Amino acid sequence: MKRFIALCAVSFFITYGFAQQNNKDLRYKQLSGRYGSTTEGIYLFDDGKFLLYGYATAIFGNYGFEKDYLLFSPDKPKLFEVYAYQNKSMANGTRVNFSGFDRGGKTFVQFEGESIKRVFNKDANCFDGPFVYEAKKKPKNMVLSILEEAQWSGEKINYSWLYNNDKGYNDFILIYNKPTHYYENFKGMISALKDKTVLKLAGYLGNKDFLKQQSNEDQQQWLEVLEWKKQYYISKDRVEDVLFVNKHYNSFTPPDSLNYVYNEASNEYISKHAAENEEYYRQNQYNADHYLRKYVKLEPVTKGNARFSENDVSTSSIFYTVCGEGSEKSYHYNGYQKYPEELKKEK
Repeated sequence: MKRFIALCAVSFFITYGFAQQNNKDLRYKQLSGRYGSTTEGIYLFDDGKFLLYGYATAIFGNYGFEKDYLLFSPDKPKLFEVYAYQNKSMANGTRVNFSGFDRGGKTFVQFEGESIKRVFNKDANCFDGPFVYEAKKKPKNMVLSILEEAQWSGEKINYSWLYNNDKGYNDFILIYNKPTHYYENFKGMISALKDKTVLKLAGYLGNKDFLKQQSNEDQQQWLEVLEWKKQYYISKDRVEDVLFVNKHYNSFTPPDSLNYVYNEASNEYISKHAAENEEYYRQNQYNADHYLRKYVKLEPVTKGNARFSENDVSTSSIFYTVCGEGSEKSYHYNGYQKYPEELKKEK
């Protein structure tokens, strides 16, 4: 009798758990769709993923249920990312590309044996990227830091991440993902308004109502978003953390063996169609993908609180840029090659 009761209990929990999962899956399918306008809103997918979109914003994440609420958890990028490459075109020195640092924030860098410097001067503006810094020696390590106060929460953000260069790389890409309220968790609730479905969001995003669009509207756009989502998660789940960029630090998808050949002498992937497209590459140097370089990701050795104040920072910055008075001293990228025909026009 006891064994029978135990088996019934096990059967109940399995059935109950299965029913709960089915109900959950059904809710995802029922809610799937676009909420909002063509310029601002959120896509809910039937696998528990979402895409928040708006002006200069596109953030994927996961959502789930808690009673009548939807709980959203955006994919939060790492504060800093560092990629490194052995640049065989340089006999000496180091090149460092700073990406994302022009979006604002009090960010700092310290190369081995040097003082702490701001990446950009105070009140920097009129940015002309890419932002490439050149040094005369290879740093054995570098520290990236931030001293900031989040405007939406008042939270102090002061971190320093140390990276070692024990393999002697001489070309780096430093990425700063500025903290923003869009990466904070937020809540939502579904409500009915006559024959319409409305998603009410609350949290750091503010209180916003997004109307669900009809399933037969913008079908082509929905398919494009699904493909975008697919590519995002393929990239996110890629085992090998690398970037493929050209000499001006514009990134591209990984080169395939059908169209590219790896050249060990230059440590580059060279397009098999480079020669026939040379004229196009001359006119579009930033978008040229005929020579690609593979940068590997470096993990920080330590992460901790910044142990300095702004009073300890050098008076000079890595880059200086202003509008108006003093703009003649502003940084401008000079990495694009000038061909003979262009030099003739300048005379």
